[in-house]
Amino acid sequence: SLARYLRHHNPDVAVTLVERDKTFSTCPFSNGVIGGLWQMEQITFGYDAVAAAGVEVIHDTASAIDATAKTVTLAGGDVLPYDYLVVSPGIQFVWDSIEGYGPEAAEIMPHAWQAGSQTMLLRQQIEAMDDGGLVIIGVPKTPFRCPPGPFERASLIANYLHQHKPKSKVMILDSNESFAKQPLFEEAWATLYPGMVEWVPGSQSGVVMGVDTATMTVSTSFDDFNPAVANIIPAQRAGQIAIDAGLDEGKGFCPIDP
Repeated sequence: SLARYLRHHNPDVAVTLVERDKTFSTCPFSNGVIGGLWQMEQITFGYDAVAAAGVEVIHDTASAIDATAKTVTLAGGDVLPYDYLVVSPGIQFVWDSIEGYGPEAAEIMPHAWQAGSQTMLLRQQIEAMDDGGLVIIGVPKTPFRCPPGPFERASLIANYLHQHKPKSKVMILDSNESFAKQPLFEEAWATLYPGMVEWVPGSQSGVVMGVDTATMTVSTSFDDFNPAVANIIPAQRAGQIAIDAGLDEGKGFCPIDP
């Protein structure tokens, strides 16, 4: 979009995109893949169209920003000068926010909060579980990326279960006391999937404290649960490059002025 605008209004300005991967899967619509509405291929894209729009695409990792010198250093060693810099650092997980959880545990209890293989893993687990199984979604304390996302996910999983595994249930263990668009979601659950989606706030055993992948146990401050599928979303903060550059102002996420 930026390149298209500049081509018409300021064609002398060049746009460079630094992106590590050569293909990407979108987090928007990934819940639809988990819920069986779409295939992974439908949310997976390359950068040919971006390059065709006049953007120089460099497949490397931006490793450092020097705001004084107005340069970006790449992992491969190149240093790119800039006049204006747009930083899209993504997120990183705070793995130790949940006892027993980490990258290896996520291969058994997927977070699916970065689209790709984790998306497919969670979908496959839901498809493979027996009718009557329990799906747990563990929601971290705010702030985290896409606040309505866990509840949208619960809705789409419930839609799949309603059609294919009607004896099953979705339980949302939420570290918070309320959530984005709560009245709309709760109205939809009661209307479309009565009794299938249960939301548990933090004060009522909703805070996921630890997991044991060997026994498929999810522990809160009050209870232990043994779900057929556990979608555990850990706490998050901004990508490391934003923190290293001080863009988060020491808060973990970059503050914005809406």
